[in-house]
Amino acid sequence: MMSGQIAMKLLTWNIQAGIGTSRVLDYLIHAHRQVLHTPSKTIALRNIARVIAPYDVVCLQEIDLGGRRAGFRSQLDVLVALSGHAHIAVQHNRTVPGISRHGNAILSRWPLSNIHDIKLPGRIAGRGCVMADVAAPVPLRVACLHLSLGAPSQVVQLTSIAERLRGAPAWVAMGDFNCTAASAPMQAFCTMTGGTLPQRTTCTYPSWQPRHDYDHIVGSSALPLMHAGALTARLSDHLALAAQIAR
Repeated sequence: MMSGQIAMKLLTWNIQAGIGTSRVLDYLIHAHRQVLHTPSKTIALRNIARVIAPYDVVCLQEIDLGGRRAGFRSQLDVLVALSGHAHIAVQHNRTVPGISRHGNAILSRWPLSNIHDIKLPGRIAGRGCVMADVAAPVPLRVACLHLSLGAPSQVVQLTSIAERLRGAPAWVAMGDFNCTAASAPMQAFCTMTGGTLPQRTTCTYPSWQPRHDYDHIVGSSALPLMHAGALTARLSDHLALAAQIAR
C-alpha cells in the first residue's frame, strides 16, 4: 500500500527546439527560428533547464541534437549541464539536411539500463520512442515518445510501444501523443497495456490558450500516478506536464 510519500517526480515536455512560440503570431514573426540559431534559444534553454531541474525523470520531445537551428550543438548537452541530471538516453529520429536533427531524450537522477531506440512505424517516417529501465526507488520502465498526427499511424505506433512494455512490472509512457485521452488510439493503448491515465484531463496545447490534451503521462496499473497537471511556463508551444509517484 502506498504511504503517500513522494518517491519520484516525473515531467514530459515537447520543448519545440527552444523556438519559444507563445502566441499564434510567433509562428509567423519567429519563422526564422525554425531554420537558424538565435540568442533567444540560448535563453529559452536556460529557462527550460531551470523548470526541469527539480524533476527526477524527464522526457523531452522535439529537442535538436545539433542542427543548424541549434547552432550545430546538441541542445541536450546544454540542458543536462544546467539541470544536473546525471543519466540520459537519447534517440535521433529525423534529419532535415542543413537545418535540424530531431530527437527525443530521457533525463534521469538514477542510472538507466536496457535502453532501446525504437523507430516507430507510420505513413511518414521520423517518429520515435526511446525506452529505458530506471534504477529508481520505485524501479520502472520509461517510454519517451512522439507520435504521428494521424490516428491510423498512432494506433500502429502505440501497438509497437505496448509490445515493448509488456513484462515490465511497472512502467510509464510519457510524451507528445498528438491525440487526446478520449481518442480511439489512446483508449486502445490503455486496453492493450492495462495502463491508466489521471482522472482529470489536462490540456497542454497551445501553451498560450490550452485547448487540447495532446501530452500525457500514462502509468501501468501497478504504478498509480498522483497530482498530474500542467506547468505554467510558456517556453514552447506545448506546456510541460508533471506527475508524481508515491511509495
